[in-house]
Formats: sequence, structure tokens, C-alpha cells
Amino acid sequence: MNKAVKTILIAEDEEAMLDALSSKLEKRGFNVIKAHDGEEGYKLAMKEKPDLMILDIIMPKMNGMDMMEKIREDSGWGGDVPIVMLTNVSDPENVSRAAILRVYDFLVKTDWRLDDVVKLVEDKIGLAS
Repeated sequence: MNKAVKTILIAEDEEAMLDALSSKLEKRGFNVIKAHDGEEGYKLAMKEKPDLMILDIIMPKMNGMDMMEKIREDSGWGGDVPIVMLTNVSDPENVSRAAILRVYDFLVKTDWRLDDVVKLVEDKIGLAS
């Protein structure tokens, strides 16, 4: 049986984007943990073990790719947690690196709406209606 409330961690250094995503997901009933850089995101992820993570690639202190790589080193939860990457540019090198680490969802920020992100999150954790 699934937990009643799913937890989503968002690591994003753009405050407006972080707030908009958080607000939209909270309105859909998710518990949202916010991180403003990759280092904070990694610490929160390892402590809270969210059901899904949304990571910006370009962040201060630790970028989203390095954060994802460190999380995937965890043999339990971190090896399997669904991760969605946010990016400003679709860089083939990052896409390839992410695929190796079992991340197949890349959202280029200019190409999606908040509702699309919510639907992707719901699909990823089995809450699609």
C-alpha cells in the first residue's frame, strides 16, 4: 500500500521556479521539500528519502548531475528513486550521463507547463488518474 502522502524533493536555485513548482505540487496533495542548491538537496534527499526528486542541472555548490550521481551510489533507496531533471538546454552529454544513471525524464524549462510537470510526477509515482 502506498503512503497516503507522497514526498517530492525539488532542488532548484531559481526561487520563482522553485516556488511555482512547490505550490502546484502542494495543491495536488504532495509534501514538498525545497532545496536551493545541490549540496542542500543531497543532504535533504539522504535524510528524508523522498518518493521522487526534481533536480535542476545547473545549481550552485553541487550541480544536479553530480547530486544525482551521489544519490545513485546509495544501494537501497537512492538506486531506485525516480528522478526528473530540469534543464535550460538539452545537452546530449548530460542526457547520456543521466541515462546511464537511470534517469530518462529531461524537461527543458521553456518546453513545458507546470501542469505537465505535475502529470509527469503523478505518472512516475503511480498516482495518475
